[in-house]
Amino acid sequence: MLKIIFFLIFSVFGQSLFAKTISKSAVILEKRTLTANRQMVLWMENPTKNPRAVPDETYTCPEFTRGHYYSGITNVSLIDTKTTSILNTLEIQLDTDNKIDLPYLIKRGVYYAVPKINKNQEGKPLLLNLKDYNNDGKAHEFALFDAWGCMGLGTTLIGYSEKQDKIIQYQIELKTGNDTSKDYWVDYLFQHSPDKQGIWQYEIDYRGRAGTLDKYEVRYDKEHELFYGTLISIPDTE
Repeated sequence: MLKIIFFLIFSVFGQSLFAKTISKSAVILEKRTLTANRQMVLWMENPTKNPRAVPDETYTCPEFTRGHYYSGITNVSLIDTKTTSILNTLEIQLDTDNKIDLPYLIKRGVYYAVPKINKNQEGKPLLLNLKDYNNDGKAHEFALFDAWGCMGLGTTLIGYSEKQDKIIQYQIELKTGNDTSKDYWVDYLFQHSPDKQGIWQYEIDYRGRAGTLDKYEVRYDKEHELFYGTLISIPDTE
């Protein structure tokens, strides 16, 4: 009898905690099952909705990561589905005020999967497109993309850490000369796939735009659950 009473109290408390953490003003973008009793929920707190001003116009480069989009503070919660309680909530970090633009309707492209499209070739994107980015044998991570223009693509990775039993945003440590930067967003990284050794090697050529040729080599550190590597920037000498 005591066990039943405890279970009922705990269940009510768990549901109350869920309601308080993800409020009625929140927009739940997606949910994905991770394990038998773990679920990932992507949501925004009271976002602004931004449909394209002229739907029939050709997409600009940034719109291939935005389309028709929500803008606001974006969170990912880890839910214990047996108790309906929230184990942790991650606020996705951005460089400035953490307001992120995420599409709710977009054309198929190279960034987000769009399972079904309408007559305008647009559809609801699969944002929680879970894959095994860190090569641990489990598809528990998803990438987000932010194109600033026709050159420049911010990428970040969020996932479920079984070791910590929480949602984390993966940090990337890049050694550039004598300095080491620590960021959550890195240009083009998660648009690429690693080679057979689990190494991301790619180049971005900003030369001709008063920029540099940037050469990246990045690896994953399973013990510390972060990515690390080097960035070599070669100036345009012409």
